[in-house]
Amino acid sequence: MEELITQFLEDEVTSITYSELWSFVRSNSILRGTFEGQRHIVMKISSGQFIIYKINIGMENTKYQPAVVVAKNYLLKKINSRAYDLKLPDIQNIFD
Repeated sequence: MEELITQFLEDEVTSITYSELWSFVRSNSILRGTFEGQRHIVMKISSGQFIIYKINIGMENTKYQPAVVVAKNYLLKKINSRAYDLKLPDIQNIFD
């Protein structure tokens, strides 16, 4: 499952999407919702839990697809780690 998270971070954490993704994950006022990236979906199922899965076209004949459940702080740390790797400006602090 680490592979799915790694692919998600590589595909979805960019200078364009970082702030929006960070705000969605960090927000305590959004209890449920969906963040649609270019290749992945992040579903917020509670204020502290998320499901990440890859967007697949033609799901009619698919029996299952890989998904991963992650905790909020873990996901925020992974997003920031990728942002540091990309040397993005204005990286947010997890504990603010």
